[in-house]
Amino acid sequence: MNLRSPHALIALAASAFAVTGVAGTAFADDHHGVPRVVDSWAAAWNGTDPAALGRVFTANGTYTDEAVGVTFSGPQQISGWKTKTDRLISDAHVTILNVFKDGRHITIESTYAGHIKGAPKAFSVQMATVLGGVGGNRATSDKDYYNLAAVLSQSGLPSGWTPPVG
Repeated sequence: MNLRSPHALIALAASAFAVTGVAGTAFADDHHGVPRVVDSWAAAWNGTDPAALGRVFTANGTYTDEAVGVTFSGPQQISGWKTKTDRLISDAHVTILNVFKDGRHITIESTYAGHIKGAPKAFSVQMATVLGGVGGNRATSDKDYYNLAAVLSQSGLPSGWTPPVG
């Protein structure tokens, strides 16, 4: 199985939901009782301060965007990823749909949306995020899974499109 294919990533995310949802705690759509770290993570993505995303993670925390195939380490690099995202995507935001907690791991089901600058249309795709090593309002890792092909297609961009360098 090619773990970089959109179908494999969707299957992997679905497996994460199934495992954590059965053994852990599920939270309702109204976010009552949602762990603070999840609220902080969403507020950081939906806000304008890139450093807010970095503050969600420990000093040696990692952030991996599996769709794009990049990993960032430490709050400064993670904040830099938010800065790059905001430069490329207007109104990049997440909407939390469900949260599943099992010990120190949290799986977030959300909608990831925005408008790639220069693209004819906006996008809105399902996303799964797995936060690891959660303690209080911080995490040691984040792995985001979404369908990049759907982002590009909905945006009206060709499947092989890459952002401009610079």
